[in-house]
Amino acid sequence: MQCPGQDNRYWDGEAVFEVSCPHCGNELEFFKDDSQRSCKKCGNRVLNPRIDFGCAAYCSHAEQCLGAMPPELLAKQKNLFKDKLSLAVRKQLVGREELFKKASLCTEIAEKLCKEEQRGDMAAVLAATLLLDIEMPDTLLEELKADNNMINAVKQLLGRQTPTTEEEQASAEIFHDACLLTELQHGTQKTPLKTSLKTASGNKASKEL
Repeated sequence: MQCPGQDNRYWDGEAVFEVSCPHCGNELEFFKDDSQRSCKKCGNRVLNPRIDFGCAAYCSHAEQCLGAMPPELLAKQKNLFKDKLSLAVRKQLVGREELFKKASLCTEIAEKLCKEEQRGDMAAVLAATLLLDIEMPDTLLEELKADNNMINAVKQLLGRQTPTTEEEQASAEIFHDACLLTELQHGTQKTPLKTSLKTASGNKASKEL
């Protein structure tokens, strides 16, 4: 079944329109379902300013539906999924606000470490930090239509399984440090940090706390 929003049987007179290229001013013709166009004058890619990318945050067929998604959309997709997961976790932790605050702090720290380290699977690491105190986290991910790769990566992090690839190793180290730094901020960290933290960014962050 085709998504009604992308099925041209439901289109009206606004389905085809023109916009000015933000790089050179050349007029570009867009169809309603175009995710992007390349400007024939300057060659830059231009995102469709009218397309609603909201469904791409959770739909497993987003790429097939919208075409090869540009980096800007991929980033938006990941952020929207993180927001949806955060909301779902908050609902699960109603009455246990302190646990949600702790999970949110851990997620903030993990995101910072991922960006500074420039390695690891950021989406999986952030999801794992949010799901630390959730029973059956894989079930919640399935309900939010996360793909199998994401679910397996999160299960590995939460289960503290031995990494088998460089990316898994990087993700595990960042996840470990984010959890440890979170405990440090809460005053429950007991192990000497110099022998516990596994990343350069983690060690740097510990000195700033």
